[in-house]
Amino acid sequence: MTAPAISASTTGGVGTITFDRPERRNALSLELFGALGDHLDAWRTDDDVAAVVLTGGEEMFCAGLDLDLQSGFTQETRAAYAAACLRVYGALLDYPKPTIAACAGPTLGGGCDIAVFCDIRVGAENAVFGFPQVKFGLTPYFSPLWKIVGLSQAKLLTLTGDRIDAAEALRIGLVDRLVPTGGVVAEATRIAASIAATSTKSALFNKEMILRSPAMDPISALSFETMAYREIVWHPDVVERITEAYAAIGKRS
Repeated sequence: MTAPAISASTTGGVGTITFDRPERRNALSLELFGALGDHLDAWRTDDDVAAVVLTGGEEMFCAGLDLDLQSGFTQETRAAYAAACLRVYGALLDYPKPTIAACAGPTLGGGCDIAVFCDIRVGAENAVFGFPQVKFGLTPYFSPLWKIVGLSQAKLLTLTGDRIDAAEALRIGLVDRLVPTGGVVAEATRIAASIAATSTKSALFNKEMILRSPAMDPISALSFETMAYREIVWHPDVVERITEAYAAIGKRS
């Protein structure tokens, strides 16, 4: 019986997806892509999940496309892989809830793509990033990479296929936070739990603004975000939190 390509769990509003192919350095297979897409689809409308953490553990994130799959590509499997990429990357790119990549060890090729398509990237000091497929003449995903690190750094990464270490990834903005080796999953989970503590509804509204506002002109963004505030401020969870906060202030005075 084939071992599952990922494991998944939910705790305290945080959904965690762990790539589980350590013997292949969590390389991307059709099975892994399928399971990842299925969990993302299921959690999209699950009120018990406010934020999602993607991880491969403390030693590796994902080394990219499984070379066994690539070397044996047929017309059918190549088409299936392209469809799997479009499904999962598209889901992450427009996901309605915040996503956090906990990057340790190899975060390469398609693994680096997955991290880039997440909202937040936490890197461990042992992490290595890059698009080595470029060395074989293949193309990476340029967008949204350039929106994260800027055009110049994105050109360097995607034209050369060179790898960078965690310190350089932090310097150019590819990772948002750097932690000691062995602590990346805990830090990513802590951030996700902090998001979940705001409530699933709040996470959804804030993520919608993150997705839509950058493409708007300033006045349109102001109007959109004002309407979002007007709707969320009357949500029962928010009203209850505000009432409790005022009550606590009253007791202190």
